[in-house]
Amino acid sequence: MRKIALATSHEFSDLTRDDRLVLNKLLYCGVDVEPVVWDSKDMAWNQFDALFIRSCWDYHLRYDDFFRWIDLMSSEGVVVFNNPDILRWNSKKNYLLELGEKGIPIVPTVLANKESPSQLQSLLQERDWKQAVIKPVVSANAYATWLTAPARPRENQEKLTAFLNQHTQIIVQKYIPEISSNGEWAMIYFDGEFSHSVLRKPADGDFRVQEDFGGTLVGKRPPKHLLEQADRVIEAIGHTCLYARVDGIEVDQKLLLMELELIEPSLYLDQHPKAPTRFAEAIITRMNDLPF
Repeated sequence: MRKIALATSHEFSDLTRDDRLVLNKLLYCGVDVEPVVWDSKDMAWNQFDALFIRSCWDYHLRYDDFFRWIDLMSSEGVVVFNNPDILRWNSKKNYLLELGEKGIPIVPTVLANKESPSQLQSLLQERDWKQAVIKPVVSANAYATWLTAPARPRENQEKLTAFLNQHTQIIVQKYIPEISSNGEWAMIYFDGEFSHSVLRKPADGDFRVQEDFGGTLVGKRPPKHLLEQADRVIEAIGHTCLYARVDGIEVDQKLLLMELELIEPSLYLDQHPKAPTRFAEAIITRMNDLPF
């Protein structure tokens, strides 16, 4: 029997609720599956036929270590899902600009670095942006993400300058106020097929939808026009991912892509009764497709 691993982090060594739901489904189906902490020492990785990245939610804090570990999996003959090339591509938010060039509507985004720091107020004025969200190119769960203060250009510039000293590359995105009024859709796909979705909203006075910052969510199916636009995002990847999450905001009936999550997203399996089974079946299909 083939053996697989669900990779997590030390903080969630017993797995998250999502991961336990799919673990239980896999065990019920007779799959030999084990949760593993991704940076475990002295782990015999070659005991596994495949490894599925799940709640490795500290990868962005140890970026180089994480991808050295991914390389180790390949050298040990362990198949990794999602594909390591996809993981690397998705690990830096530059991918948003690439998708924009392919015709995918994205939240307006500008890349900045230490060598070419922007005068923030000029950048906002040139684009007629009232506010901007600023985050590192490598980030997860709104890590080090902040919102510029209106009518405080000097304070914003000082904060940006300090931020560029801490982070090699950053992105500056237009703040979309509809995130508070309409919320942000998170649409989950397994093997390129839509499974389920949630609508997330930030807490009053905040702009971050993550639950860690007081955000709330509800399981809800998006309207047809948004789902069709999310389908086009999935098609633009150019590779069928085992799992994917399309995060976007609706503005004038258009889905503006905020993030495309292909590494370690929450999949909100508890928000749809069929979601754990769908994910487990997708994993088993991938296992059955592996060469002997």
